[in-house]
Amino acid sequence: MNQQNLEIVIVGGGISGLAAAYYLEKAARQQNLALHTTVLEKEAQPGGKIATQQQNGFVFEGGPESFVTRKPEAWELCHELGLQDRLVGTTQPGKNYVLHNGRPAIVPSGPGSFLSTPLLSLGGKLRLLKEPFVKPRTEASDESLGSFLRRRLGDEMVDNIVKPAIGSVYLGNVDAMSVQVSFGRFAEMEQQHGSVVKGMFALMKEKRAERKASGEARPPKKPAFATLQGGLMELVNAVAAQIEGDILLETAVSNLRHDPTNAKPYTVELHDGRSLNADMVVLATPTFVMADLLNGVVETAVTEQLRTIPYNPVTTVNVAFNRSDIADPFDGFGVVVPESETSQLLAIEGMSAKFPHRAPDDQFVLRAFVGGQKQPELADLPEAELISLVRQELAQIFGISAQPTQIHIQRWQPANPQPPVGHLAMISEIEKQLANELPQLYLTGAGLRGQGIPDCIRQSRSLVGQIMADLQPASQTLAA
Repeated sequence: MNQQNLEIVIVGGGISGLAAAYYLEKAARQQNLALHTTVLEKEAQPGGKIATQQQNGFVFEGGPESFVTRKPEAWELCHELGLQDRLVGTTQPGKNYVLHNGRPAIVPSGPGSFLSTPLLSLGGKLRLLKEPFVKPRTEASDESLGSFLRRRLGDEMVDNIVKPAIGSVYLGNVDAMSVQVSFGRFAEMEQQHGSVVKGMFALMKEKRAERKASGEARPPKKPAFATLQGGLMELVNAVAAQIEGDILLETAVSNLRHDPTNAKPYTVELHDGRSLNADMVVLATPTFVMADLLNGVVETAVTEQLRTIPYNPVTTVNVAFNRSDIADPFDGFGVVVPESETSQLLAIEGMSAKFPHRAPDDQFVLRAFVGGQKQPELADLPEAELISLVRQELAQIFGISAQPTQIHIQRWQPANPQPPVGHLAMISEIEKQLANELPQLYLTGAGLRGQGIPDCIRQSRSLVGQIMADLQPASQTLAA
């Protein structure tokens, strides 16, 4: 290999690490820069939390089952990789439910349904109507998502509808999570327009004006959620196939060393005794793994800060039934469970309603979430007890007592990061410290600035822009 090649080691083969390698190689080609990437993944397959299992005609997702298209990064990457004909959108707007007195109650989606919903009292409904007139918070500092939502929407709306919905996605406590990380767009609307509702109207008006000024026709409407025909592993495999460097699976990192006097200052020691020398390292792992790898390499305060970011365990249980055995199949995208309910589940997804293609026509699939911050110990139940628990809950909520035809279990311990208040400021401080102590070591991933698939792709793409800017003097030297 050409000695002038820059060796870049990326620790973590989830979508963040793969996207970092893909965009690095793409940028290097554009700038005629010689580099070689090596992605290290401790598991037997890449993808991280993306875990598709094709089983007897079913497509089961153990982790995320789709991505939002409002954030364009995943949608755009699928098109860039030639996967546009494989994209599958939600077939309908979708009904969402909240468990209320043990039964699913539909989440209101318009003025009429808000007036009739049993999820809010008259006082809660009137409080919701006040949102455009609530004075905005004047401080620009971070606050909890719960604090933000309670100020704008009232306690009832948060506790009865928003909190269980957000909790089922982030698996944590909205009253402790950073609004800047989880719903920064809403916080910006309040700062810029004084209200979330006013901000939404302003955004729609702005987009209409832009289209009118450009003379462009209204773009085709995208589905709210999208996936791929064979599951989200199609995206993982397509990105991996485009990476020209090495992807080493079942390869864990045991230690990281830095010696600025070496030509390649980083040494990445592997669990099998091998080591890789690198000019640059990108850590695309959970933040507690970053802390372990940086222990003894950087100031203790950095690793301690990374370890303060909490993660909650969760287990997903896909359960399939014969449609003929179910009297009234659930027609919603999902049911979220408030803390006030006795159910031991976090949420239930209507997989067959959301993406019918994932199962044979005569089958019906629900996916239950167990664990989270509410009852983390349940995520670790033995398989037989876990299945029994889920079946009991499905019987109580939906009246489904039929024998399952297929079951797929995926355990995540830990699962999703829970960014606390002040998280973004802390991450920025960590990155500043690393830039001083460990130049050309970078961080990316779900634990930093957003955990959805589009967020992870966005962060890695943005990081590559920063890396290429940092490498500009080096590329000029190599060219000379």
